[in-house]
Amino acid sequence: MASENEPMSVRDILIEMKDASEFAASLAYASLMYQDRELAEEVMGLESELDELRYNLFKMTIMASRSPKEAEELAALLDIGIAVDEISDAMADLVRLVLRGYPVHPALSWMLYTAEEIIGLVRVEGSSPLISMRGKEFYDPANISGCDVLAIKKKGKWIFDIPPNLELEAGDILLLEGTKDSIETAKSLARGENKKFILPEKPLENVDEHSREIAERLNSMKSLSELSIYLAYASLLYNNPTMAAEVSRLESELDELEDDLFISAISGLMPNSRPKELIPILRAASASEKLGDAALRMALLVERGIPAHPVLEIVVEESKDTVVRISLSEKSDAIGRRIGDLDLEEKTGIWILAIKRGIRWIYAPKDSEILREGDILILTGPKGGVDDAIKILGGKPLED
Repeated sequence: MASENEPMSVRDILIEMKDASEFAASLAYASLMYQDRELAEEVMGLESELDELRYNLFKMTIMASRSPKEAEELAALLDIGIAVDEISDAMADLVRLVLRGYPVHPALSWMLYTAEEIIGLVRVEGSSPLISMRGKEFYDPANISGCDVLAIKKKGKWIFDIPPNLELEAGDILLLEGTKDSIETAKSLARGENKKFILPEKPLENVDEHSREIAERLNSMKSLSELSIYLAYASLLYNNPTMAAEVSRLESELDELEDDLFISAISGLMPNSRPKELIPILRAASASEKLGDAALRMALLVERGIPAHPVLEIVVEESKDTVVRISLSEKSDAIGRRIGDLDLEEKTGIWILAIKRGIRWIYAPKDSEILREGDILILTGPKGGVDDAIKILGGKPLED
């Protein structure tokens, strides 16, 4: 990282933009789920930081260009920077609804609480074994049931950049991201013998069938948009036109889903809902569609055959999350086992983004999916968990 008087490198700018945009997305959905203004304000702050980073990226790339070939490569980096900034803009649009006090429709609450990856608020009780755990230990998801720690609320104030020596105390609240099972396990760890739970304000039991249908569509859009972002990064890293083409297909599917959701929400929910309740639903759908557009912007660089600047590989490898491909041979330990039985994410923080099986892609595979010989898995998550994940799966990393 550069000092205050030294400009950041293009590499450092892109790393910070990628990580900040992903953090903004997690905080945006958390602020919606819990109607938390402080989380929303943090997203707005991240959006401002990303605007400044994009300006610095433009300045640095213009200064660095020394030949037509290098200009083309650097122009590709600018497109990536614009795409990342568009992601943060979409998240900022979401949290403005929280800051303006828009009510959350039960369909949106249902969508947020029943997603594969959810946000959990967990209060640390006096009998919890987590008491005295230090900040440096939070970065290993295995220490908190496979959950990522996004922030800590201590004495009424959120802490996002967690100091290594910070210690957990009774009364602290953890903002976690993980599967439903991992969040519930973390709650058990945090509460000790206490049975308190922190849930979204909206009662989920009374959601009608049409609202649940809307929630399922929102969930599908959110999952597809996140998948498209991951695949876009992977297509750039591996210069893989097949992945880039799939990002393009996903973007078209997101467009259609957005149209269908708008029609369903307006026709089915309008008679029994306040207009202001519908706006967050429509905005959430639009945010997912905008993420798909941003992913397509990156993937088109591969489809157009524009060579990636060498700094891009460093950006993906040195950021908090990475992308790895492995193949499963007949000797792989995971052959014939369900993904859910491997407890991969809980143990390593790594999850299976997609499976390539012959010419077929399986996106966001369910826990019930059985792995087969010859499967190519695209893994994503913290770099520190990759080696353990490969051991659990018994796979072979692919270099090209």
